[in-house]
Amino acid sequence: MAFKRSWLPLFIAALVVVMLALAWLPMGDLTPEQRSNKPFLYVSYEIQGDVNVQHLEDVAFDVQQRIEQRHEWRLVDQPEPRAWELTVTVNSAQLLVLAGNLEAPSSSELSQSVQRFKVQGPTDSYAALPEQFVKILIQLVENGHNAQSDL
Repeated sequence: MAFKRSWLPLFIAALVVVMLALAWLPMGDLTPEQRSNKPFLYVSYEIQGDVNVQHLEDVAFDVQQRIEQRHEWRLVDQPEPRAWELTVTVNSAQLLVLAGNLEAPSSSELSQSVQRFKVQGPTDSYAALPEQFVKILIQLVENGHNAQSDL
């Protein structure tokens, strides 16, 4: 009898811990943006220019790899209302130009926010431009996501 009484407080404590753990876990009715604090990002690429298309495709591939390797966001395969939409345009006339068109997710169509930015340089600076482009993108998405989270 004394042996059973000594296990009773431990059993009650374990039961309370299990109940607290179950109460803390999400129940499945949360939206994906409520389950994650990282912004969602959808990216599309456009290559403009007739001269040296393979070079432009290599630059676009470099930008794509840099975006996919980042941990600041979750990439999605299709445009969604909760996702930031980025259109990357690679162009080369006299200068190599990486242009970005970033649309913020919004709950209503009236409050659509679009930010445009570009990085340009001589065609031989193709190695440094994607890095600068992604740095600017990170700042824009983080600042915009923080501003939306504060609302």
